[in-house]
Amino acid sequence: MIRLSVALLLASTAFTALPALAATRVKVQAGDHADFSRLALVSPQGAPEVDVESCGGRITLPNRAAWPLETLGAAYSRRLTDFRVADGGRSLTLQWPCGARVAVRQEKKVTFLDVAEPPVPARKPGAPAVEPEVVDVPVAEAPPSSPPLPSPPLPATPVAAPPPSPADPAIRAFDLDAWAGDDFPERKRALEQAIAETQGRARVDALIAMARFTLARAMPEEGRAALDAADSQRPATDQRYELRLLRDAFRALDGTADPDDSVFVRTPPGPAADHHVWRAATLAPTRWAEAKPGLPIVLKRLLSYPADLRGRLLTLLADAAGESDPASLNLIVMAMITLDGVGAGDGRLDYFRGRLAELQDSAADALRHYGNAASAPGLYGHRAQVRAIELRLAGGALAGGVMDDARAIAELETLRYAWRGDDVETDALAVLGAAYARVGRTDAALDIFGLLGRRFGATARGRAALTTGRTLLTAVVDRLEESSGGALDALALQVRHGRVVALMDDEAGTQRRRLARRLARDGFTLEAAKLLHGLAEDARGPRRVEIGLELARVLLDSGRGGEALAVLDHTGGGSADPALAERRALLRAESFAVEGEAMRAFDALRGLSGPAAVRIRARSLFQAGEWAASRAAYAEMLDKVDAPDPDDVAQYALAAFRAGDAEAVGAAAAKHGKRLAGTRWAGLLDALAAPVEPRGKPLSTAAVSGQLASAGALADVVRRWRAAP
Repeated sequence: MIRLSVALLLASTAFTALPALAATRVKVQAGDHADFSRLALVSPQGAPEVDVESCGGRITLPNRAAWPLETLGAAYSRRLTDFRVADGGRSLTLQWPCGARVAVRQEKKVTFLDVAEPPVPARKPGAPAVEPEVVDVPVAEAPPSSPPLPSPPLPATPVAAPPPSPADPAIRAFDLDAWAGDDFPERKRALEQAIAETQGRARVDALIAMARFTLARAMPEEGRAALDAADSQRPATDQRYELRLLRDAFRALDGTADPDDSVFVRTPPGPAADHHVWRAATLAPTRWAEAKPGLPIVLKRLLSYPADLRGRLLTLLADAAGESDPASLNLIVMAMITLDGVGAGDGRLDYFRGRLAELQDSAADALRHYGNAASAPGLYGHRAQVRAIELRLAGGALAGGVMDDARAIAELETLRYAWRGDDVETDALAVLGAAYARVGRTDAALDIFGLLGRRFGATARGRAALTTGRTLLTAVVDRLEESSGGALDALALQVRHGRVVALMDDEAGTQRRRLARRLARDGFTLEAAKLLHGLAEDARGPRRVEIGLELARVLLDSGRGGEALAVLDHTGGGSADPALAERRALLRAESFAVEGEAMRAFDALRGLSGPAAVRIRARSLFQAGEWAASRAAYAEMLDKVDAPDPDDVAQYALAAFRAGDAEAVGAAAAKHGKRLAGTRWAGLLDALAAPVEPRGKPLSTAAVSGQLASAGALADVVRRWRAAP
């Protein structure tokens, strides 16, 4: 028994200690602003203890934490350096310039540590530096016999602050030939050996040399691996800047660089031609107008670049210029031809020559060059095939009419699977969707445009395809609204292509609202309500109120007054438009009336006038069993309109009948009987207006026949109501 108790005690102690042993993941970010550097910490353990010393500090948490040292080491900061973990994982130490101004504050769950430059004597922080003044102070000469006079005190002169160091130093020339080496295997083996045999700063230098080697050889994947390994070695400040420079170069080489966050764009161009090369490569994919001015310098410098790297950069520049700049594309193509036929083997050169001819409005030459490029099996061969199909369709080069699109569809269906996940697929899908739309295959076109939006919506071609698909969707909804039959068409569009419709629609949900109205008109109120409910949840402001009113109308038409009230309460209050406020009040009153709460409906109608308000009052009285008052309200409304609504006429006749006013029923039958013909109320007035035989007398044959006719007419009314509400 004692052994069991001891075992249980040890087990419970171990289980209690497990949470303390687990390292809590914390989120730490560091970055530079213009005047200070900031470290932000978010920890589930609560606010930490921050010790501030003259040249560094320590952040301590109650328990052990998983500190993101790799992320902090990769972040470039001029003032925050040398991040280390201490106290068994409880603390994070860091260094900053000695004497720096440090501020610590806590905002909710975030701890901010701001480090600014050390203060400068006689200058307010943040004020511009003041040059020292040289003041000439005259000195009076004393007589020989008198003692020397003390010199007057010199005025205090402000001490000039040292010139601020630039955020990023000037970018120097790249010695790419030395980085690449003459013998690839030997150079790579030497760099790998240097990495294996060194430690600390020397290993970081060896990894930087490896990254430079891979950059010169146009090997971005291997280069990024070397940079990641160097970041994990806690590089020094100067090494960290070199790593950032190389990482931005690899991003530019891949066409994925962010110009606003690139050293090559942030630093003003200097005398080094390499700076112009990599600045243009960074800007070209998204800001060709800014990259274009440096093109002559870039092309001249590329003459001495290694062949593989030169080919990658020329291709990147040609892709950007090929959108709309034939003059620049001509210079780049000439450089490709001059520099030992860059791209001649994989169809790249012929493809860009085709793009150049297309921009110069020479369709025949473009098709010829595209045909030459299409013979290559790679990326540019497939791109050339898609461009050739687009060019032929636009110029009518294929044999006429619908057969043109049918032939293009057959070729594009093959091409879309030949090269996946690149602009070849997006281009082929865009042309294919447009061809399906032209031949009337709407379902296939919507499927293609939806695929483009889901997979490639972030690309320029994907956005253009969504715009084309939006035009097609508008045409489809227009056709649905104009057609009287085909009630299942709207339902099929929503059920099969609901996600595509949502993807192609604009932010206001214009087409989805139109589709919901058509669904409600066809009797599919559940689908219409679901569609409008999703739109209302995403909308804000007056648009949310408008969609809420539409949703409440659909719910009321299906007899769901309670849900309509909930929707009006949930979506109200977002607009001060008097018209929307009046519509909302009328719908609230109608919802109360549908729910049988006549008094609350009257309260909601207080202060409102007009036919809609009068109709709701009359219906509320009718449902409350106030037949005489309902008859009077309906009579007042019917006298003010020339073409009354059949529902209002029927409700008036029923109220008069229940109130025992046979004269009013007969007058309604004589005056408004034709308004009910062809509606679900047809025959009602004739049935209600049938004369009643006096009591105490035998029924005549005519009276029995009349009552049977009235019963048959009422049965027909009930049947029509059940068949088509």
